[in-house]
Amino acid sequence: MQRVWVVVLSVWAMLAVVAVLAWSSRPAVPLPAASSQTMVVKGTGGKQHVVVLKTPAHATTATSAVAAGG
Repeated sequence: MQRVWVVVLSVWAMLAVVAVLAWSSRPAVPLPAASSQTMVVKGTGGKQHVVVLKTPAHATTATSAVAAGG
């Protein structure tokens, strides 16, 4: 019977460690939404056209390095 209690306590201890690790971790950062830019372009004969430019969302893993002037 003592072994059963040891197993039960070890399972509860493992679950407690997993719960602490889960609650202490930072939530995932969502990717930024795709942005769009609207432009009004004048065509031939002075006719105006509305153009929507869509830029895809992308994630970077590193920042660009600054070149040292010298």
